[in-house]
Amino acid sequence: FPDWRDAPFTTSSVFTAAILLLDAEENVLAERFLTHLAESLDRQQIGQMGQMLEDLGLPHVQVMLGKRAAQYGHEVHAPYYALHPLAELEHPVPTELVLAIARRESEFDPGVISPVGARGLMQVMPRTAQDVAGWLDVEYSEAKLLTDPIYNTILGATYLERLARQFNGNAVMMAAGYNAGPSRPERWMEERGDPRRGDMDVIDWIEHIPFSETRNYVMRVTESLPIYRARLGRDPHPVPFSEELKGSTLLPLPPQGE
Repeated sequence: FPDWRDAPFTTSSVFTAAILLLDAEENVLAERFLTHLAESLDRQQIGQMGQMLEDLGLPHVQVMLGKRAAQYGHEVHAPYYALHPLAELEHPVPTELVLAIARRESEFDPGVISPVGARGLMQVMPRTAQDVAGWLDVEYSEAKLLTDPIYNTILGATYLERLARQFNGNAVMMAAGYNAGPSRPERWMEERGDPRRGDMDVIDWIEHIPFSETRNYVMRVTESLPIYRARLGRDPHPVPFSEELKGSTLLPLPPQGE
Protein backbone atom coordinates (compact mmCIF):
# COMPACT_ATOMS: atom_id res chain seq x y z
CA PHE A 1 0.00 0.00 0.00
CA PRO A 2 1.13 3.63 -0.53
CA ASP A 3 2.51 5.54 2.45
CA TRP A 4 -0.28 6.13 4.95
CA ARG A 5 0.87 9.71 5.49
CA ASP A 6 -0.48 10.55 2.04
CA ALA A 7 -3.85 8.84 2.57
CA PRO A 8 -6.98 11.02 2.27
CA PHE A 9 -8.22 9.90 5.70
CA THR A 10 -5.38 11.82 7.37
CA THR A 11 -7.24 15.08 6.66
CA SER A 12 -10.37 13.89 8.47
CA SER A 13 -11.38 15.52 11.74
CA VAL A 14 -12.19 12.04 13.06
CA PHE A 15 -8.63 10.95 12.35
CA THR A 16 -7.23 14.05 14.02
CA ALA A 17 -9.33 13.35 17.11
CA ALA A 18 -8.13 9.73 17.17
CA ILE A 19 -4.48 10.80 17.02
CA LEU A 20 -5.03 13.24 19.90
CA LEU A 21 -6.60 10.42 21.90
CA LEU A 22 -3.65 8.13 21.16
CA ASP A 23 -1.28 10.87 22.30
CA ALA A 24 -3.27 11.02 25.54
CA GLU A 25 -3.04 7.19 25.83
CA GLU A 26 -6.82 6.92 25.51
CA ASN A 27 -6.47 3.92 23.21
CA VAL A 28 -9.96 2.54 23.77
CA LEU A 29 -11.59 5.77 22.64
CA ALA A 30 -9.11 6.16 19.78
CA GLU A 31 -10.01 2.65 18.61
CA ARG A 32 -13.69 3.64 18.42
CA PHE A 33 -12.88 6.69 16.31
CA LEU A 34 -10.60 4.79 13.94
CA THR A 35 -12.91 1.81 13.44
CA HIS A 36 -15.80 4.22 12.82
CA LEU A 37 -13.70 6.04 10.24
CA ALA A 38 -12.79 2.72 8.61
CA GLU A 39 -16.44 2.08 7.78
CA SER A 40 -16.22 4.71 5.04
CA LEU A 41 -12.79 3.78 3.63
CA ASP A 42 -11.83 1.64 0.65
CA ARG A 43 -9.53 -1.35 0.90
CA GLN A 44 -6.38 0.62 0.10
CA GLN A 45 -6.99 3.20 2.81
CA ILE A 46 -7.77 0.46 5.34
CA GLY A 47 -4.45 -1.13 4.46
CA GLN A 48 -2.75 2.24 4.91
CA MET A 49 -4.40 2.76 8.29
CA GLY A 50 -3.31 -0.72 9.31
CA GLN A 51 0.27 0.18 8.38
CA MET A 52 0.01 3.35 10.47
CA LEU A 53 -1.13 1.34 13.47
CA GLU A 54 1.72 -1.13 12.95
CA ASP A 55 4.18 1.78 12.86
CA LEU A 56 2.67 3.07 16.11
CA GLY A 57 2.94 -0.35 17.76
CA LEU A 58 -0.80 -0.89 18.28
CA PRO A 59 -1.52 -4.51 17.26
CA HIS A 60 -4.78 -4.70 19.23
CA VAL A 61 -6.21 -1.71 17.37
CA GLN A 62 -4.97 -3.27 14.12
CA VAL A 63 -7.00 -6.40 14.77
CA MET A 64 -10.08 -4.33 15.62
CA LEU A 65 -9.61 -2.37 12.39
CA GLY A 66 -9.25 -5.56 10.37
CA LYS A 67 -12.39 -7.06 11.90
CA ARG A 68 -14.45 -3.92 11.33
CA ALA A 69 -13.24 -3.73 7.72
CA ALA A 70 -14.22 -7.38 7.18
CA GLN A 71 -17.74 -6.56 8.36
CA TYR A 72 -17.89 -4.03 5.53
CA GLY A 73 -16.56 -6.41 2.90
CA HIS A 74 -12.85 -5.53 2.93
CA GLU A 75 -10.47 -8.37 3.78
CA VAL A 76 -7.03 -6.95 4.53
CA HIS A 77 -4.76 -9.56 6.09
CA ALA A 78 -2.10 -7.27 7.56
CA PRO A 79 -4.32 -5.63 10.19
CA TYR A 80 -6.69 -8.60 10.56
CA TYR A 81 -3.74 -10.87 11.34
CA ALA A 82 -1.57 -8.24 12.98
CA LEU A 83 1.95 -9.03 14.09
CA HIS A 84 2.84 -8.43 17.71
CA PRO A 85 6.25 -7.68 19.28
CA LEU A 86 6.03 -11.12 20.94
CA ALA A 87 7.05 -12.47 17.52
CA GLU A 88 10.56 -11.16 18.23
CA LEU A 89 10.96 -13.30 21.36
CA GLU A 90 12.44 -16.79 21.48
CA HIS A 91 9.65 -19.28 22.17
CA PRO A 92 9.68 -23.00 23.05
CA VAL A 93 7.06 -23.63 20.34
CA PRO A 94 6.70 -22.19 16.80
CA THR A 95 6.07 -18.44 16.81
CA GLU A 96 3.09 -18.72 14.47
CA LEU A 97 1.29 -20.75 17.13
CA VAL A 98 1.97 -18.20 19.87
CA LEU A 99 0.67 -15.41 17.62
CA ALA A 100 -2.42 -17.38 16.59
CA ILE A 101 -3.29 -18.25 20.19
CA ALA A 102 -2.67 -14.73 21.55
CA ARG A 103 -4.70 -13.14 18.75
CA ARG A 104 -7.60 -15.50 19.37
CA GLU A 105 -7.42 -15.23 23.14
CA SER A 106 -7.10 -11.48 23.66
CA GLU A 107 -7.02 -9.81 20.24
CA PHE A 108 -3.58 -8.67 21.48
CA ASP A 109 -5.10 -6.64 24.32
CA PRO A 110 -2.64 -7.14 27.22
CA GLY A 111 -5.02 -5.84 29.89
CA VAL A 112 -8.12 -7.93 29.25
CA ILE A 113 -9.69 -10.19 31.89
CA SER A 114 -12.19 -12.84 30.77
CA PRO A 115 -15.46 -13.55 32.62
CA VAL A 116 -13.85 -16.69 34.10
CA GLY A 117 -10.72 -14.85 35.22
CA ALA A 118 -8.20 -15.58 32.45
CA ARG A 119 -5.72 -12.74 32.19
CA GLY A 120 -3.70 -10.81 29.70
CA LEU A 121 -2.27 -11.35 26.27
CA MET A 122 -2.54 -15.16 26.26
CA GLN A 123 -5.47 -15.31 28.69
CA VAL A 124 -3.67 -17.41 31.26
CA MET A 125 -5.65 -18.54 34.29
CA PRO A 126 -3.94 -17.50 37.55
CA ARG A 127 -3.75 -21.08 38.85
CA THR A 128 -2.22 -22.29 35.59
CA ALA A 129 0.19 -19.35 35.57
CA GLN A 130 1.27 -20.22 39.10
CA ASP A 131 1.94 -23.82 38.07
CA VAL A 132 3.93 -22.78 35.01
CA ALA A 133 5.96 -20.28 37.02
CA GLY A 134 6.86 -23.20 39.27
CA TRP A 135 7.99 -25.29 36.29
CA LEU A 136 10.24 -22.42 35.20
CA ASP A 137 11.40 -21.63 38.73
CA VAL A 138 10.43 -17.97 38.32
CA GLU A 139 8.49 -15.77 40.72
CA TYR A 140 4.73 -15.86 40.27
CA SER A 141 2.96 -12.51 40.09
CA GLU A 142 -0.75 -12.30 39.32
CA ALA A 143 -0.41 -8.55 38.75
CA LYS A 144 2.25 -9.07 36.07
CA LEU A 145 -0.15 -11.21 34.04
CA LEU A 146 -1.83 -7.90 33.12
CA THR A 147 1.04 -5.44 33.35
CA ASP A 148 3.89 -7.39 31.72
CA PRO A 149 3.01 -8.88 28.30
CA ILE A 150 6.39 -10.60 28.04
CA TYR A 151 5.86 -12.37 31.38
CA ASN A 152 2.37 -13.39 30.27
CA THR A 153 3.68 -14.66 26.94
CA ILE A 154 6.49 -16.68 28.53
CA LEU A 155 4.01 -18.47 30.78
CA GLY A 156 1.48 -19.02 27.98
CA ALA A 157 4.10 -20.29 25.53
CA THR A 158 5.58 -22.62 28.14
CA TYR A 159 2.12 -24.06 28.75
CA LEU A 160 1.81 -24.56 24.99
CA GLU A 161 5.12 -26.44 25.06
CA ARG A 162 3.63 -28.82 27.63
CA LEU A 163 0.63 -29.33 25.32
CA ALA A 164 2.97 -29.86 22.37
CA ARG A 165 4.66 -32.70 24.24
CA GLN A 166 1.35 -34.17 25.36
CA PHE A 167 -0.18 -34.09 21.87
CA ASN A 168 2.99 -34.59 19.80
CA GLY A 169 2.80 -31.15 18.19
CA ASN A 170 -0.69 -31.58 16.76
CA ALA A 171 -2.38 -28.22 16.10
CA VAL A 172 -5.95 -29.42 16.60
CA MET A 173 -5.36 -31.12 19.95
CA MET A 174 -3.16 -28.32 21.26
CA ALA A 175 -5.73 -25.65 20.40
CA ALA A 176 -8.52 -27.72 21.94
CA GLY A 177 -6.41 -28.35 25.04
CA TYR A 178 -5.52 -24.69 25.48
CA ASN A 179 -9.17 -23.66 25.29
CA ALA A 180 -10.96 -26.48 27.08
CA GLY A 181 -8.20 -28.02 29.22
CA PRO A 182 -5.78 -30.80 28.23
CA SER A 183 -7.90 -33.63 29.62
CA ARG A 184 -10.80 -32.87 27.28
CA PRO A 185 -9.16 -33.77 23.93
CA GLU A 186 -7.88 -36.97 25.55
CA ARG A 187 -11.42 -37.86 26.62
CA TRP A 188 -12.89 -37.02 23.22
CA MET A 189 -10.31 -39.22 21.50
CA GLU A 190 -11.21 -42.06 23.85
CA GLU A 191 -14.88 -41.60 22.96
CA ARG A 192 -14.60 -41.08 19.19
CA GLY A 193 -11.14 -42.19 18.19
CA ASP A 194 -7.88 -40.46 17.40
CA PRO A 195 -7.95 -38.63 14.03
CA ARG A 196 -4.15 -38.53 14.04
CA ARG A 197 -4.20 -42.32 13.62
CA GLY A 198 -6.98 -42.21 11.05
CA ASP A 199 -9.67 -43.48 13.45
CA MET A 200 -11.92 -40.63 12.29
CA ASP A 201 -11.68 -37.88 9.69
CA VAL A 202 -10.10 -34.89 11.42
CA ILE A 203 -12.69 -32.41 10.11
CA ASP A 204 -15.49 -34.62 11.39
CA TRP A 205 -13.67 -34.88 14.72
CA ILE A 206 -13.49 -31.09 15.02
CA GLU A 207 -17.16 -30.75 14.10
CA HIS A 208 -18.05 -33.22 16.86
CA ILE A 209 -16.33 -31.21 19.61
CA PRO A 210 -19.24 -30.79 22.04
CA PHE A 211 -18.41 -27.19 23.03
CA SER A 212 -19.22 -24.65 20.32
CA GLU A 213 -16.65 -22.21 21.71
CA THR A 214 -13.87 -24.80 21.53
CA ARG A 215 -14.99 -26.02 18.12
CA ASN A 216 -14.83 -22.47 16.73
CA TYR A 217 -11.58 -21.80 18.58
CA VAL A 218 -9.85 -24.79 16.99
CA MET A 219 -10.98 -23.75 13.52
CA ARG A 220 -9.88 -20.13 13.95
CA VAL A 221 -6.48 -20.96 15.45
CA THR A 222 -5.59 -23.60 12.86
CA GLU A 223 -6.62 -21.41 9.92
CA SER A 224 -4.41 -18.62 11.32
CA LEU A 225 -1.25 -20.75 11.33
CA PRO A 226 -0.41 -20.58 7.58
CA ILE A 227 -1.24 -16.87 7.48
CA TYR A 228 1.10 -16.12 10.34
CA ARG A 229 3.83 -18.25 8.77
CA ALA A 230 3.50 -16.14 5.63
CA ARG A 231 3.57 -12.93 7.67
CA LEU A 232 6.77 -14.14 9.32
CA GLY A 233 8.34 -14.79 5.91
CA ARG A 234 8.09 -18.57 6.12
CA ASP A 235 6.50 -21.27 3.99
CA PRO A 236 2.78 -21.06 4.84
CA HIS A 237 2.26 -24.76 4.18
CA PRO A 238 5.25 -26.91 5.14
CA VAL A 239 2.80 -29.77 4.59
CA PRO A 240 -0.67 -29.68 3.00
CA PHE A 241 -3.21 -28.15 5.41
CA SER A 242 -5.22 -31.37 5.60
CA GLU A 243 -2.04 -33.13 6.72
CA GLU A 244 -1.22 -30.42 9.26
CA LEU A 245 -4.56 -30.95 10.99
CA LYS A 246 -3.66 -34.56 11.79
CA GLY A 247 0.13 -34.24 11.80
CA SER A 248 2.86 -32.91 14.09
CA THR A 249 3.91 -29.50 12.74
CA LEU A 250 4.08 -27.76 16.14
CA LEU A 251 6.62 -29.82 18.04
CA PRO A 252 8.59 -28.09 20.82
CA LEU A 253 11.66 -26.21 19.61
CA PRO A 254 15.14 -26.75 21.04
CA PRO A 255 16.62 -23.72 22.83
CA GLN A 256 18.74 -21.49 20.60
CA GLY A 257 22.30 -22.68 20.37
CA GLU A 258 21.47 -26.37 20.63
